[in-house]
Amino acid sequence: TTEVVTDYTYAPTGGLTTFDTKITVIYGYKTADVEICVAAKTLTGISISKPPEKTSYIEGEIFNPAGMEVTAHYNNGTSQKVTGYTYSPTGGLTISDTKITVTYSDKTAEVKITVTEAAKTLTGISISKQPTKTSYIEGESFNPAGMEVTAHYDNGTTEVVTGYTYTPTGGLTTSDTKITVTYG
Repeated sequence: TTEVVTDYTYAPTGGLTTFDTKITVIYGYKTADVEICVAAKTLTGISISKPPEKTSYIEGEIFNPAGMEVTAHYNNGTSQKVTGYTYSPTGGLTISDTKITVTYSDKTAEVKITVTEAAKTLTGISISKQPTKTSYIEGESFNPAGMEVTAHYDNGTTEVVTGYTYTPTGGLTTSDTKITVTYG
């Protein structure tokens, strides 16, 4: 005779691994095996489960992941916090950086950041392009057309600027041999 029983036990119990190839059912002192195939779990994505402590930066600072937690999600419905991720950019941040891309295995997630322009002090100017006209007849006024003025800052940056002034501004004389440009 046969009957269906429900008070059996089985092994292994708990999470299965790819090394598990059978389940052994135990009833009384008898056992029966059920063959199984356990596929390896695969990574389906990652997320930033806790943002980093710092998300606001000043231009030139480097991203600090302190406090950030990255969680890996798998096709078997499980997830776990992971380390060993990478992120970019890794160098000094610029004002155009709005996010940090975190990569673990081949999956990515993003952390939003803000980068504000660093305070800078003007240290000098230079004429990066000479004016189109440099020879004048007495009485003519200086014409700055074609001239490019570049400002130099203490943070190592430069930029072409407008809004400069120059002297002399009236009619030139034969004793005028240079134009003085002032900015800032």
